[in-house]
Amino acid sequence: MTTLTSAKPRASWPILLLRAASTGVAVLVLLQAALAGSFLSGEYAALAAHARNAGIMGAFLVVQLIAAALCLRSSVATKQPLLATLGQIVVTSALIPLGEQRILAVHLPLAVLLVVGVLHSTYTAWRRIPEGPQ
Repeated sequence: MTTLTSAKPRASWPILLLRAASTGVAVLVLLQAALAGSFLSGEYAALAAHARNAGIMGAFLVVQLIAAALCLRSSVATKQPLLATLGQIVVTSALIPLGEQRILAVHLPLAVLLVVGVLHSTYTAWRRIPEGPQ
């Protein structure tokens, strides 16, 4: 059974790495939304920045995946952060070709779901780290 910590989570280095990576991903995903908005407002250079930022965000997601795996391995968290990060990597991997092919009817709603998921994961990393087996 999964339990959530009610007290302050243990500040071990895997949790700190997970928090740093998830915060980085959250900042980058919000930047993605701002760059997309700039492009839609007529700032055409923002599209290239949007594409570059997607690659950087993918790298941060890999770091987040490693941190989530370390948290699971050291029993400071359940597999929830790991599964959430895997889902975010899958969605990000799908968004890149959808954006390049200009399939915006799928790209935009999927991107909104990614933003919600990333922000929820960041909240969980900072406030509600699920404890692993004791």
